[in-house]
Amino acid sequence: MAVSLEDAEKPKRTRTNVKQSKYGCYTCKARRIKCDEAKPTCQRCRSSKRECKGYPRGAIVDSPPGIQGTASLVPLSASPSSSISSSTLSRTASPLTVISFDPYHLLSPFVDIACGVMVQSPRRGRSDMEQSFWTRTVPQLVHTIPSVRAAAEAFGASYSEYVLQVDNSCSGIETTKRYTQALRLVQKDLATVQHEPIPCVIACLFLAFSEAIQQKLDEGLLHLLGAFSVMLSRTDKKLFGDVDTESLSLLLQKLDLHVATYGICHPPEMPALSPVTTNMVTSLPPDEALFKILHSCYHFNAKVFNYKYTTRRAIPPEMLIEQGRQLAILKLWLSQNELPLTWDANSHESLVVLRAQCLTALVHTSTILDPRETGYDCYGPEFQEIITTLEALFLSRDLQADPLISSLGQLPSFIPETGVIHPLYYTAKKYRNAFWRRRALNLILRSGKEGPWCSKTEGAMIKVIIRMEEGEFGEASLDLSRGEDPVFDSACNVPENRRINACWPIDPGAQTREASTFTKQKFSKGILYKCIDVDRLLADDEGQKPRSWAWMKSAWWEERIEPLGEIA
Repeated sequence: MAVSLEDAEKPKRTRTNVKQSKYGCYTCKARRIKCDEAKPTCQRCRSSKRECKGYPRGAIVDSPPGIQGTASLVPLSASPSSSISSSTLSRTASPLTVISFDPYHLLSPFVDIACGVMVQSPRRGRSDMEQSFWTRTVPQLVHTIPSVRAAAEAFGASYSEYVLQVDNSCSGIETTKRYTQALRLVQKDLATVQHEPIPCVIACLFLAFSEAIQQKLDEGLLHLLGAFSVMLSRTDKKLFGDVDTESLSLLLQKLDLHVATYGICHPPEMPALSPVTTNMVTSLPPDEALFKILHSCYHFNAKVFNYKYTTRRAIPPEMLIEQGRQLAILKLWLSQNELPLTWDANSHESLVVLRAQCLTALVHTSTILDPRETGYDCYGPEFQEIITTLEALFLSRDLQADPLISSLGQLPSFIPETGVIHPLYYTAKKYRNAFWRRRALNLILRSGKEGPWCSKTEGAMIKVIIRMEEGEFGEASLDLSRGEDPVFDSACNVPENRRINACWPIDPGAQTREASTFTKQKFSKGILYKCIDVDRLLADDEGQKPRSWAWMKSAWWEERIEPLGEIA
């Protein structure tokens, strides 16, 4: 066949003018076409409605173009041909836009839920690096590492069954099946060291979150300890590659604080570090400095709690000296991290939450050796700052539209780290002003889930405490439009012998692990202790020596077990 001159002059098609890459997705490689390498799913697979089978190992080690200034715990990659301009990035402020994240193309509804919850949930006290980690790095690893994906599916299945309460007869089977599959893959990764330690850490965390959603906190703690062990055992720095191990350790320290705050004066699982110095407070980032302080503080509180209900003469002087040092460092952090007179949620959300956590620790440490519950009454300004600043934060967030909600639908929040529930719960429990504690309760009921903390469970617990201390509690009392009555609402109206000293929710069916058919509620009752007569307790033989659980086998304590009611 004759070839025309026009055809002969056309240059032959070659691949010399195409940028080569060995990190394209497996689907595009099989089709022998150029992959745009968008994460977690490439645009070519999405446009052709094909399954994107992921990327080879090493495809997540580059930083995405246009965000080199954004720090991250684990380096990321994105499409080199991304058409998103820097102006669009700054306008949307959504890190997932940079990696072309589409939650409806992750091929599993439970993975969609897991990633959607992490993206939609409020920032709370996270640093920029941690926010980038949860909303950008984790979805990439979910898509590329089988064990992380399986663990995310287990979390998503638990969330669907216990939070969304999807009416499906097979939901329990689905949750169990995905959990066991994830457990098997994580064990395989740990045995074969097929992947770097970071995916194993993230998979362990997702499994811990899955257990926390189901209120199986003992099993969740085991997975959290597993993540700690992976970090501590991998001493070979080469295994971590370019990962910022210091920042990842800080993230795990924040998760570890749940152990100290949720339990009754239980120390953090991570060992105590060297004492925090003034130079560390002034030179480190606010969140890093605070969590070093809080770890030291809660280790101290757990140690001295045995002396709380003993006579002052029995307390070693060095404990009082150390208490003063802990309080001084907490106050120094607060003075170094003041809120401006005018602030907004976008710029100051993290600082607001961190201050609430610091104020809670300040009050708790100040009263750790005071046996009388009336001792909390003089910390009204601290409690009121916690409530007013968090209330303003909630109001500001309510007025802002989340650009991701339209595509995902509004999901109840779940935040892995410590957030606002613990400060609000502590305030509502210990600040007996009727008006202010109800303001705190209103905020608790809007706070979703944070690690082991559940707004519905803790909210129900506060309602029981109010009813026992004040004599009654009605839902109508949560309408605070009447304003505060200084006489009627005063904390002085609750005498010492009616105040609850210690309480926590309990699982009556812990041995069988059978949840309620309708609500999946395990913590259906609360156990509460109050001291009948503090002065006589301190004068008795029991008050002359330290006791780990002062209310156990004592004639001076009253125990009550109350139902928390059906938590919808």
